[in-house]
Amino acid sequence: MNDRFDSTPIVCSLTTVDLRDREATLLAQFRSAIIETEELQEGYAFRLPGDGEWIGLIAELIVAERECCPFLTFEVFALPNMGPVIVRVIGPTGAKEFLRTVLHKPEGST
Repeated sequence: MNDRFDSTPIVCSLTTVDLRDREATLLAQFRSAIIETEELQEGYAFRLPGDGEWIGLIAELIVAERECCPFLTFEVFALPNMGPVIVRVIGPTGAKEFLRTVLHKPEGST
């Protein structure tokens, strides 16, 4: 799986101001919705509520992040019976460390 990522640089195209704005809004909302995080070899899987509000937020996040961080791959799984949504975010070597700083809910936060 790593072969498909090898030539993609890990660079976010947002300016510092734009990144701070996104962290204060969209990224903060995403992190606040995380029920559970699973560490993967190439990134993370995030479990979020499965209602329409959070699915809309997930879609908005994916659209925004694909524009500034083209090295990331997003996979979304909606579990049956209106269950939670799993968002897998993976990328090339080094992406996991990037994700830890941007999407991952800090340890000890509720």
